[in-house]
Amino acid sequence: MTIIVMTDLDGSLLSHSTLSFKQIHSDILDLLDSGIHIVPASSKTKIEMDVFCSELGRDLPFIYENGAGFENIGSLLPDSKLPDSKLPDSKLPDSVVSDAAVDVDELWRIWGEHVPNEIKKQCLFVHEMDVKQQIDLLGLKGQKLENALMRGFSFCFKFVGSRVQLRHLKHILDKNNLTFHQGGRVLTLCGKHDKSDYCDFIQSNLSESKFASFLVGVGDSENDVALLEACDVACIIPRPHKPLLSLSIPLDRTIIAGSIAPLGWLEAVRKALAINNTEKVANYG
Repeated sequence: MTIIVMTDLDGSLLSHSTLSFKQIHSDILDLLDSGIHIVPASSKTKIEMDVFCSELGRDLPFIYENGAGFENIGSLLPDSKLPDSKLPDSKLPDSVVSDAAVDVDELWRIWGEHVPNEIKKQCLFVHEMDVKQQIDLLGLKGQKLENALMRGFSFCFKFVGSRVQLRHLKHILDKNNLTFHQGGRVLTLCGKHDKSDYCDFIQSNLSESKFASFLVGVGDSENDVALLEACDVACIIPRPHKPLLSLSIPLDRTIIAGSIAPLGWLEAVRKALAINNTEKVANYG
């Protein structure tokens, strides 16, 4: 059984306020060393995800810019632990870009041509803010801020209009094969892709290679909902000053952490792994 933890970062694995995971760093490494696969799935840029992996000290597979791309995929096949005679033929590429991904130049062209001015005025794009505004909104500065702005397939913005105007924007984007995702701090404009798009891809490729999989999803914000609902077990992390995320899946597939990130992440993942172990006993015991 290949166990894969598909996890959001900001507010889920990383502290919402400090964006740190120092408290659980060694625990994450222990999970990886035990054979658990961890796949960060974030609205962060590719370079931000590379930096996270560097800080962790491991080259993880990861999903960036809300599903625009998937990197280091081949490491998900646990074939290195099998005798050579039992190695499956791997069909997993090392990286893929979603067919729905739209590069930033085309995104900006569509935005400029199809979104009316009264809606544009309600959207404050991060890349157009001054540095102080960017720091205050994203909680990042220096090189980390620069990395967050190096987007290939999305733009981040703060919406200051009404709910009616936001629904209107959603309708306009839908007609142009675009969408936006609500994260913990900002909304993200992008093509019609999300973090869940690769769940079927992972499971089908592992199945073809004769490996069963168990997917654990971890998240805290609206842009995590599709991912959580696509996994075998969904772990919801509480978020400061906001209600718990609501999902449309059975309660027996849902774990609610008792604390915020990063400690809540570790608690929820351990509970999910215990559920998997219980199911294996029920199936084979």
